[in-house]
Amino acid sequence: MAWEVWSDTDSNRSYGQMGFFCNTADVSFGPVFMTDSYFDKGEFYKLWDKAGFKDPRKRDVTDADISKQTRHILNLMSWDDNIIATLKVSRSDGVNAPVVFFEQTSKDCFSNLDFSAFHEPLEALEEADFTTVEDLIMESNDTMKYYILHEDPYDDDRKTSLKEQHDGFIVEIEWKVLDEY
Repeated sequence: MAWEVWSDTDSNRSYGQMGFFCNTADVSFGPVFMTDSYFDKGEFYKLWDKAGFKDPRKRDVTDADISKQTRHILNLMSWDDNIIATLKVSRSDGVNAPVVFFEQTSKDCFSNLDFSAFHEPLEALEEADFTTVEDLIMESNDTMKYYILHEDPYDDDRKTSLKEQHDGFIVEIEWKVLDEY
C-alpha cells in the first residue's frame, strides 16, 4: 500500500509527463506535470523523502500542496544552473571586525552545488586552521542544501543564508533559487 510516480517519456522527445498513483487501488491522483529529459523517478523519490513531504494520498494534502512540492523538486532535479550562491570565509580575532579573506560565487544546479576548501588562499592556512575551515564549509554545504530542499519556495520569509563559526573562522553562504516558478 503505497504511492508511486508514473512517468511517460518518449525517446524521440525531450520532454514527458509525470504524475502520482496509488499502487494499491491502481488509481492516478493529483495534477500532471511536464518533465524534461532529466527526470529520474529514483531521484524524485529520494528528494521527496529528504524534504519530508507528506504522503500525497493523505486527505490533508491538497492538489495545491502536491503541485507546489512537486514543482519545487522538479526544479531542483533540473540540470539547469538555477541556484546562485556566494561563500565568504572570514577570520576574527575577537576584538576587531571579521576580515573576509576568501569569497567565491557559484551558479550551478542543486546536485552540483557544493563549495570546497581547496583553493589557494584557504590551502595556505596552517593545517589545523585549514581543517577547521574545511569542516565549516562542508557543514555549511549540507545545511544550505537542507534549507533549499525544505523551505517553501512561496514563503517570502524562507531562509536564504547561513553563518557557521568556530575558532575565529566564520563561513557565510547566501543563495537564491532562480526562476522557481
